[in-house]
Amino acid sequence: TRLQRGHARVTYLLENWASITMVCGRGIMSDIERKQVVRTDGGGGGQCELNPLKVQEFLGYKSTEDPLFKADKLMVRAAPLVDPDKFEAYLDVVERYREKADQGSMMAYTSSWGEANPNGGKDMMEEYLADTKEDVKVTEKLLRSVLGYLDLQVLPPHI
Repeated sequence: TRLQRGHARVTYLLENWASITMVCGRGIMSDIERKQVVRTDGGGGGQCELNPLKVQEFLGYKSTEDPLFKADKLMVRAAPLVDPDKFEAYLDVVERYREKADQGSMMAYTSSWGEANPNGGKDMMEEYLADTKEDVKVTEKLLRSVLGYLDLQVLPPHI
């Protein structure tokens, strides 16, 4: 199902966080620029940039084709499948999922502007991205809980 595939993607994101949220070696520099980077960054090999907006792709906020696109609406439509004794608890988990997924997406966006903001910098970007990861961890747990209420198997992590 879409929810299972979406959960597998979120789990994959968390397990591969650094490689997904960071892009290295993309910058094309002249020899003069490369020498300046060596002096200022102490390296000059693979220049790496944080790419927090990748998080939004895994949470269903970038494409209508994503399995988690508007997943909260799908979860509400699936509510009749839930044991009636657990119905209220299920709807509470769905609402918390929606809030955390929205918050994770918003924090990813905020993180992407962390360097450009006043008093910002790479350290602020990293701090916002760390907060984003915490939101995504909670989102994954809530999504796994939804799968449990719907008696859906948890799939192994994959894209």
